[in-house]
Amino acid sequence: SENPFPSVGVTSSPLSTAGGAQQESLRRNLYTPVLSKVRVVMISRMAKPEEVVVVENEAGEVVREAMKDTDAINLYKTMRETLVYLTHLNYGDTERIMTEKLANQVNGTEWSWKNLNTLCWAIGSISGAMHEEDEKRFLVMVIRDLLGMCELKRGKDNKAIIASNIMYIVGQYPRFLRAHWKFLKTVVKKLFEFMHETHDGVQDMACDTFIKIAQKCRRHFVLVQPGEVMPYIEEILGTIRSIICDLQPQQVHTFYEAVGYMISAQSDSLAIERLIEKYFLLPNNIW
Repeated sequence: SENPFPSVGVTSSPLSTAGGAQQESLRRNLYTPVLSKVRVVMISRMAKPEEVVVVENEAGEVVREAMKDTDAINLYKTMRETLVYLTHLNYGDTERIMTEKLANQVNGTEWSWKNLNTLCWAIGSISGAMHEEDEKRFLVMVIRDLLGMCELKRGKDNKAIIASNIMYIVGQYPRFLRAHWKFLKTVVKKLFEFMHETHDGVQDMACDTFIKIAQKCRRHFVLVQPGEVMPYIEEILGTIRSIICDLQPQQVHTFYEAVGYMISAQSDSLAIERLIEKYFLLPNNIW
């Protein structure tokens, strides 16, 4: 039968292909400055993701979010998708804007909870949109600067906001964590520190991020990693009491569920039995 769309399936000539590529290049150059401004707006006004539970209330206090804002979650999903497309078009420009804004947070010229939050939510939203090597370089710089801010900033509210942003970002980049064991181990140790922070919402986020990482990177915890003498799960099981001592019951349940995901990645049945025995040692003693 006759093709109702004559152009479909017809091989373009080299000249028409070259012409199309040239047109696309001209169009991209035309919109480059506009798209750069759109990136700035998106990064500066990024909506809050569902995973973030440490928020600033109407009184300007840092508290745990009492109820999920479904409108904000839907807006975040739309903005995330848009920013990913913008990053694909020019990841160098996206990185430049984010790097400049982070530098202004560190030096204090643009410091505010709102500015830091929207920037970090935007950074978390573009996970997977950069080339792996670019993502590695960018993420190491971001986490290093945020950890430095967490050490230098005074005030529990400031530290809680920075901590929540660190936890959100690391939870969004499992590909990077799986490829860099030492960084993954450092992140998990930091989460254990945050589990002792009694500020509203910080412990919840630490537990939620821990289980997210356990699900995405579970196998790495049951293997002996380079430079280690035993799997990291052994160290976790040996120090459970000190890790969970400040957690609430529901947070302890989340922690144990996360460790269960790790143990499930072990393929040796004898090793699993031994790990489960250590896993239940503390609750069995309590009961």
